Amino acid sequence: MIIESTSIQGTMHTQYDVKNQDAVLTFQTAGYTGVVACDGVSLTSNWTFSHSEIAAAIVSKAAVSYLENQLNEPEADQPICDTIRDAFLFSLAVLKEALDKMEIPFFDCQTTLIVALYKEGHLWAGIAGDGGILFQTENHNVGTLITRLKSSSSVYPIGDTQEWRFFEGGSDADPIKQFLVATDGVFDQLIIPYEGQLGGNYELIEKFFTISQVPASKRNEWLHELVDSLPGHDDKTIAIAIDQDLKSGEKSNSQAKDEA
Repeated sequence: MIIESTSIQGTMHTQYDVKNQDAVLTFQTAGYTGVVACDGVSLTSNWTFSHSEIAAAIVSKAAVSYLENQLNEPEADQPICDTIRDAFLFSLAVLKEALDKMEIPFFDCQTTLIVALYKEGHLWAGIAGDGGILFQTENHNVGTLITRLKSSSSVYPIGDTQEWRFFEGGSDADPIKQFLVATDGVFDQLIIPYEGQLGGNYELIEKFFTISQVPASKRNEWLHELVDSLPGHDDKTIAIAIDQDLKSGEKSNSQAKDEA
């Protein structure tokens, strides 16, 4: 399994001496490969720069901690999307408690949250806010997971619970081979709304997935340089996962058992 990630401070935040307000964490546990990405909401209600790197750090760590604990519980047998939803609820509660202790107004320190869990060709995900997930199946079908078509700079972060969305993709017949998770600084350059439809920058998307052809020792450097070369002033964050164990024409373990 290839899994690489990078997060780069945007030019606007560099100019105004504001920290990178994105966060990305990857993990592998109980047979799952996981990605958690957050994008701090840069402005407060007074239109000044926030310290939402605090929110991004708290929420990303809380989500990973919850998921690792729950996925390793042998008796946990609820649908994975329900586990992801519970991770959102847990992370939101942790954020509220932390901000209250620091006496920071809740809506002045917000973040988006993207969670992706992958196992044996199946992908489960949850998104609060913008950014999104792209995936490609073994049969070269593609999919995009987003909360809505982005038509403005409006963000619906983790505090807006009614805007949360959860997804499930992949099958034994057509398993997911690779996927990427990106905050809007990268994702908005991959998927662009055009006349109410999604248009893809397919050349750039394919470029990211060629990371599998890069020597393992150089993949992180390669990814960092590619992301750093992208235009735009926003913080730029991406994680890429590629399942090299999936082979064309071979059945997954679960499919083989069903037919036995």
